[in-house]
Amino acid sequence: MELTEKQKETLKRNNEESNFVTREAAQEALFLLMKEQDYEEIRITDIIRRSGISRSAFYRNYKTKDDVLRDAVGDMASLVIRAFTTDVEENWRRYIRCIRQNRSKLELLVQAHREWFLLDEYNKLADYSSGTDFVTVLPHGYIYNMTIYWVKCGLPGDDEEVVKRMIDACQKNAVVMLSGVIPEENLEKTLSHFKK
Repeated sequence: MELTEKQKETLKRNNEESNFVTREAAQEALFLLMKEQDYEEIRITDIIRRSGISRSAFYRNYKTKDDVLRDAVGDMASLVIRAFTTDVEENWRRYIRCIRQNRSKLELLVQAHREWFLLDEYNKLADYSSGTDFVTVLPHGYIYNMTIYWVKCGLPGDDEEVVKRMIDACQKNAVVMLSGVIPEENLEKTLSHFKK
């Protein structure tokens, strides 16, 4: 007996929902374990036990605990990106709120010496279509370094103050870093990405 298209679609949707629940449970279990013990001591078996998922469900979605952590960081990054608008200041506000909402997870990421997973996610967003315009990745490094340092400092300042400081820092650093690297005729166009 062959499945109908509707049955295939239902099966596919059920599998996707099951994988989503599995990934969410594994991520949450890993973060709970990271609060209790050193990241290096956590085993996949610990994640499976804490999450209540089966071993086969875990391995259908992940190979390592780093994969679980990378997936969680990717989920955080995609939440921010999906919320972005054309308003630079509003994007920073949304970004700052997301960082604050995920503070404990980011602190655990730093504690586990895996903060660079965040930079990897930012770099996935880079537009490599130009081929040789390597400066398109500069903002990712700025944002990553400012974010990690801000998390390590305990997220001081109110949202509006932080937004203003981050925009100012990006603009000032962009001018310094790009002057002499980018031909003068292209500098203003490149810097316009850092402005409203």
